[in-house]
Amino acid sequence: MEELNYQEVVEKIKARFPQGTVKHREDNGRAYIPNQVYTDRVEQATGSRWDREIRDVEINIPHGYVKVIARVTIGPHYRDGVGFAEISDSKLVTNKVDQATNEAIREALDTWEIGWSDLAPYYQKEKDWGSNPALRHLLDSPPPPAGTDPGFQPNAKLERYCIFAKCGVQLTQAEWDILGRVPNLNRDKMTYCYKHLPDHLKRRLPDGVRTKFEQVREETANQSTE
Repeated sequence: MEELNYQEVVEKIKARFPQGTVKHREDNGRAYIPNQVYTDRVEQATGSRWDREIRDVEINIPHGYVKVIARVTIGPHYRDGVGFAEISDSKLVTNKVDQATNEAIREALDTWEIGWSDLAPYYQKEKDWGSNPALRHLLDSPPPPAGTDPGFQPNAKLERYCIFAKCGVQLTQAEWDILGRVPNLNRDKMTYCYKHLPDHLKRRLPDGVRTKFEQVREETANQSTE
């Protein structure tokens, strides 16, 4: 399997999400991004080559809280996060452990700046973190359109060319990324544009990845002809 490019993975993790990703909590109206979105982003950015580990769980019934320490590992690097949940009913301890675990994993991922560009516009009050002048750069780039995957950038070109006979077309970033999702494929040697990627390799793509890629590719092609 091709070696994980850590810097490339981090760039994908930090990329902005499509419009509509940010949600607002019902209790206080604060902006947030669902845990499932973070998990999906890391799954796609790493090609499922990441790990989550629960390092410690503390259940303190007398003081009414659960504390979880979780570790997220990507390549040679790891980050720890801490999550808390209040216990109001001892019968709900299992649910509270899950809640604290999700928070701990989210906190660990947060140290890679996942979602910062998307959330910063919603935290611009004087005392909010997004208003800090040092983080002004987070507001500079617009989000991708709703329904697109920022991991796929159809129009971005790379210095990679299709090896198929008499093709030689320059690969897009999206085509390069999709090659990286084919299990056990060395894309440095098997550098195909998507049109000429053999069908048996396309069938090895993870569930949903091929469908999403082809949908985005088709939408981009339709937009370019309009």
